[in-house]
Amino acid sequence: MLDTLVERYRWAEQDGLVALTITVVSGRSEDDVVRAFGGGGAPRRIMTFRQIGDILALPEAGSFHPMLIVSTDSCVVTIENTGYHGSIPEIARRASADGGRFFSAYWDMHGDHQVMYAEDGQVQVVFDPVDTRRVPAGAAVPLPRWAEGVRPDTEAPGASCLALMERVMRVRIDRDWMHKPLSAVILSDPATMFDDPEAAWRP
Repeated sequence: MLDTLVERYRWAEQDGLVALTITVVSGRSEDDVVRAFGGGGAPRRIMTFRQIGDILALPEAGSFHPMLIVSTDSCVVTIENTGYHGSIPEIARRASADGGRFFSAYWDMHGDHQVMYAEDGQVQVVFDPVDTRRVPAGAAVPLPRWAEGVRPDTEAPGASCLALMERVMRVRIDRDWMHKPLSAVILSDPATMFDDPEAAWRP
């Protein structure tokens, strides 16, 4: 039986989204989230997901870390094309501090997938929802209790990550966000953001 939430996000595989991080934060302001991600007082610009990918493909792009931002009534959504700030545990701690909630979905061109959930400055869990290496082929991957009700599909790993995101945060990720112009901020290089880089990556 197909999971209806996973099916809703099948476009994550169909649209050629090779590497990205999408994050949903609730209980914090947009400015709080931008600061937690290393945006500081960086000026905003208007960009599309594809434009960011085109720029990053240029040899002269260097250390360029743009992030798209969408604010809804209940949360802040960030989208990084090939970026990974939202996959770093220390950023999850900062963005979820003072009563916030944080959920990120990350995948890359090597086929690695990760979801991370944090509450009130504490990372609760980091795992790959479709990791077939730790379960027999065809078996269900064990999920945290809060993720019950979603059946990840190894044939649709990106869709599975986004389905878990909606299940936990009650926010639907809009396919149009991957195509329309959105507010963007340039983030600091993760290599320069932390006094203790090793600890920053430790859940």
